[in-house]
Amino acid sequence: MLLDELTMEEKKAFWNIANVLASVDGSVMEEVSILNQYNEEMGVNFAFIDASLVDVKKEIESIKSSSLRSRKIVYFELFGVAYADTEFDDKEKAVLDEVSAGLDIADDDRKVLEQSVKTIYDTYRKIGEVLDV
Repeated sequence: MLLDELTMEEKKAFWNIANVLASVDGSVMEEVSILNQYNEEMGVNFAFIDASLVDVKKEIESIKSSSLRSRKIVYFELFGVAYADTEFDDKEKAVLDEVSAGLDIADDDRKVLEQSVKTIYDTYRKIGEVLDV
């Protein structure tokens, strides 16, 4: 949705962390679909990577000095990856907690971003249900 605003370095860090989120709960079907859409939205063709090779702290460090807007976009979109299957694993929550703390996202902003993702996804699901009847 907003990923095209990010710099290439921010996009790469987002992609690497998103790969971790997509695989951390062992359920990747919905997440892979979202990641493919994100690749297209960013105008890149990043390859899927082995999430075990990603150092989340290093990726966070690479964008920690980015604008607050960019950091919020990264968190918003990462939450979207985790929410794609509408279930949160403790490992996904741990990664998101690490990202929000590392990127210095205020709790109030975090809650608004998370609720916004849920509203968007839930709306699309409802539309899909109506269209598929």
